[in-house]
Amino acid sequence: MSADFENFSSAELDEKLSTFYCEMRNKKGEMYRKSTLIAYRHGIQRHLEKGGKSVDILKGTEFKLSNKAFKSMTKEMKRKGLGNVVHYPAITDEDLEKIYSFVTSDLEDAQLLQYKVFLDLMLHFGRRGRENLANLKRDDFAVTTSGNGILYVYKTTDEKTKNHQDDNDKASDGRMYEIKGSSRCPVRSFIKFLKRLNPKCDRLFQKARIFQKDGVFYDNSPLGHNKLGSMMKEISRKAGLNTIYTNHSCRATTVHVLDAAQIPSRHIMTVTGHKSESSLKTYSGITDENTKQVMSEKISEKIREKCLKKDDSTNVQDVATPNFDILPLTDSQENAVLTDLLSTDDGFDEFLKNVEMPQNVNVVSTNSQLKVENNVKAWNQFPIPLMYNCSNISINYNILPKQ
Repeated sequence: MSADFENFSSAELDEKLSTFYCEMRNKKGEMYRKSTLIAYRHGIQRHLEKGGKSVDILKGTEFKLSNKAFKSMTKEMKRKGLGNVVHYPAITDEDLEKIYSFVTSDLEDAQLLQYKVFLDLMLHFGRRGRENLANLKRDDFAVTTSGNGILYVYKTTDEKTKNHQDDNDKASDGRMYEIKGSSRCPVRSFIKFLKRLNPKCDRLFQKARIFQKDGVFYDNSPLGHNKLGSMMKEISRKAGLNTIYTNHSCRATTVHVLDAAQIPSRHIMTVTGHKSESSLKTYSGITDENTKQVMSEKISEKIREKCLKKDDSTNVQDVATPNFDILPLTDSQENAVLTDLLSTDDGFDEFLKNVEMPQNVNVVSTNSQLKVENNVKAWNQFPIPLMYNCSNISINYNILPKQ
């Protein structure tokens, strides 16, 4: 599509947009995702507004043809499984530990020091993937002391971002406090980084020198937009991670960590620069493992309360289990009960002849009487149910003859 399409009439623009929506493909000839098409459409609208063309390709009635084509393509993308938004993954705790172990291994190394400061700023200020990174200047941040004597880094200037286009908007109100006694303190690293920057270059991120000179770690040359945009990919590879993260994963990590810590969304938004909680949910919609466990435990507590109670000693007891003092029968009592049960002339002894008896037990059947040698020893080995001291026992046997 021509870059000067703002010179087209509304009818011409409507026709060209309808063709553009239907034919838009990537370099491999594949269809983009639905979110990408939406982003292109809004980008065109912003471009037209900046060019002074007062049209609305999103809701204008003169763009019926293109809007119809747009809706048709979004439905087709959804049908082909391209409708879901693919979010940038937050950095896992394990990978975050690997990354910081790598970047803090030698802070006298210009590249590692730059990596660490980059990560600290991205995480603490919830910055976007590559937006305005190349334009950041050393004076955009400053270090001061809080009322309780703790050092912290804050942003001194506002910047226009995707969510904040007005001059009166603040992009981020985040702060980066020191961690006293820690080799990973972000403030101490930042101060050291500022001292090692090339004084002839006003940019915050400069090209690292191979050899230090006069205490200066960096050249009089700023890092480019693309270099900074792929910084997390570079760090992921050098740290030996299995997952290659993008810069935007740092932003997702910021929201994910703060959300898991139960920080209210309105406070998170002051750091990330989001204007609405709905847009923030695209990052915080993922539930971490610890929160899942807490959720399960809360549900389990409600279930347990229905069948458990607490006594005066705060010991939990199961209501369904009676607290009776039941004593088992003595050997003589148990022997008497069994002898009584097996001495009836009901054919039960004939049934026992076919039952496999335990070893070392001699069974003799005479006149419907079951006589057992060494009774106490034999009954203790016989697999019978445990008998308790009850006032009355009644047991019925149904012997079914073979058909």
